Amino acid sequence: MYKDYDNYRTYENDDLSAGATLKVEHTIIVNETDILNLISQPLEKIQAMRDNNVKKETAAFEKVRQSARDWEKKAAITRQFDRAIEYLQAPEVSHSSNKWVNDRDCYNYDCTSISNMVYKMTYRMYDYTSWRSEKTRRWEVKWSIGTNSPVGHNNCIAEQERSFKDKAEAEKYIQGRIKAYSHLFTEISPPIPKEYEKSFMVHEHLLPGYVTEKMQKAQEAAKTENISRSADKKPSIRKELNSIKAAEKSVPKPTQTKKRDNLEL
Repeated sequence: MYKDYDNYRTYENDDLSAGATLKVEHTIIVNETDILNLISQPLEKIQAMRDNNVKKETAAFEKVRQSARDWEKKAAITRQFDRAIEYLQAPEVSHSSNKWVNDRDCYNYDCTSISNMVYKMTYRMYDYTSWRSEKTRRWEVKWSIGTNSPVGHNNCIAEQERSFKDKAEAEKYIQGRIKAYSHLFTEISPPIPKEYEKSFMVHEHLLPGYVTEKMQKAQEAAKTENISRSADKKPSIRKELNSIKAAEKSVPKPTQTKKRDNLEL
């Protein structure tokens, strides 16, 4: 962007990206006729005047740099706000509540899937018959399982593609794969293993509704410790009975006095 002044023109290329970058770039273009009043003076004088003006220019530059440093502090705060907004705006993940449903895979093919807040498994089984001959008929099975991240950072846990001549064999195979990973689909929000934690975090903070395996272990340890403390405070029934018996033994028994026979007068 150009701006014209009395004896010079500037090109300004300033830009601000809030919370990220600040750019201040100015270039000046001076008219050639502006030196007519200077060339008639001694060189030493012109040099001294220039040195003095450079000092003023440097001082102005330092003010700009200081303003940039002030901007840095404010920009860092803006960036914190941006990150908090990104965390709070993270969408809830779509899932089937651990039920098998008709779905579309990443290639937009029809498939069957099951999912919860952490995991998703899909499979596709289809009849692949050559147009040349029925003898080349076969059943193709494709399946995969991975994380079901609400922010799109998914990890592939396992996947495979198999070909079978018989449909029954294909169905038996996929049912075996389903059984092998069925333990992952018993809770809506199962605990997240350490290697998959990043898929459920925004700016290093775990999203609400999730729990990691580390957090679950800590909760179970705290619960066990509380139960142990309660058991230590509460005396056992055997100890209470022993205490009662000891107390009874410590009490002296009353002495029995013999009755005298009545004497006949």
